[in-house]
Amino acid sequence: MTRTHFKFAALVVLLLATVPTWAQNAVTGQMEKVKGKVSLVRGQAAPALLHNSDAVQVGDEILTDRKSSANLRMPDGSTVQIYPNSHVVLRPGTGNFKEFLNLLLGNVRVQIEKLSGRPNPKSMTTPTAIIAVRGTIFHVAVNQDGDTQVGVDKGLVSVANLLHPEDEVMVKPGYMVSVRRGQQPTQPQMMNQMMPGMMGSGMSGMSGMGQGMGTRSTGGMGSRGTMGPKP
Repeated sequence: MTRTHFKFAALVVLLLATVPTWAQNAVTGQMEKVKGKVSLVRGQAAPALLHNSDAVQVGDEILTDRKSSANLRMPDGSTVQIYPNSHVVLRPGTGNFKEFLNLLLGNVRVQIEKLSGRPNPKSMTTPTAIIAVRGTIFHVAVNQDGDTQVGVDKGLVSVANLLHPEDEVMVKPGYMVSVRRGQQPTQPQMMNQMMPGMMGSGMSGMSGMGQGMGTRSTGGMGSRGTMGPKP
């Protein structure tokens, strides 16, 4: 190896050493504020408990029971707060609106960070809806039937039926929409009760959807059969 090649190799090693391990492995995110028994299901491996700073990857499933919750931080700084009785699947992030999350059941609060002041196009799905954002704060709730409600705290969110993504409804702060199987989203309406995780001034949230979600426990580890329908 020539001296030039040796110096280049040494530089690469040095640069990799300064990158967090979870970024080196090209993982989807890192767990924070893990409370209670939060479970990870990865492929065919046995379910395992998640802890603070654990890395998660595309395809991983994260499950919370009725007494557990956690935050997921993505490499771009965006965060997902996962509430009790929830089941989420991490997506690969491809296409114009990079899909990063599938919420099968429960409640999440999502904060998408802008990229150097510019929009950060992302999307997430539920059993009945596709939700597209460019940098905003919003909350999504999914019940046992797959019915979805989306409330917006900040920014603008596009919501459409998963089977008809071209028929989108735009939702602005303080408003919410509902999506049921085989139906288009309702017209936006002002929220009149607080959704979990909503903090907007003057916003009071969702009409009972958030508090009524997940009355049946996800069962923690290894109980994917009770998670509700998958798309």
